[in-house]
Amino acid sequence: MSLDERQRSFVGYLLSLAKEGHEDRGALADLRSGLGREPGQMARVHKHVVPYLPEARSNDRWYYVTASLFGLFPEHRKGLTLGAAFRPLRQKSDSMEARFVALLNAHPDDLDDHLRHAVSLLKANEQRLDWFRLLDDLLQWDHPEGHVQLRWARDFYKSDFNTAGDAPDLNPNTDRKENQDHE
Repeated sequence: MSLDERQRSFVGYLLSLAKEGHEDRGALADLRSGLGREPGQMARVHKHVVPYLPEARSNDRWYYVTASLFGLFPEHRKGLTLGAAFRPLRQKSDSMEARFVALLNAHPDDLDDHLRHAVSLLKANEQRLDWFRLLDDLLQWDHPEGHVQLRWARDFYKSDFNTAGDAPDLNPNTDRKENQDHE
């Protein structure tokens, strides 16, 4: 992860708004009010985001998107990319993969809508994600090699094999009968 101190402070601030037993419901409502809006239309969100914005203004939008999505689902689990958080939903519905692929293919101008739907699904299924990672990923979404999209896809499609002993023997030199004898 490549978040700088200001970015980490921003997500840390968001997490502090949802601290168990000390939730700031008013602030979380402010953040939710930004869902589906452009940063210039998020008057109630500015006080929560502007203090953390970098001097270079090219990525302001992703701070606002992250803040409003956090207001929707203020649950955190360290280390879970959106792809990893979305993965358990694959077994629940055939449409989940199509939604995930649409998210991966989303143009940056449409990404916040796809993210809002994805986070709503995560909330409905109580699947947390790492908000530090999400901000970092959004700040890198436009990378020409699609590193974020590849990482999310890897995490979403990761095999269920936990150990090498669980994996099938794909060695073409191994006798098929020999494999069956070991089962």
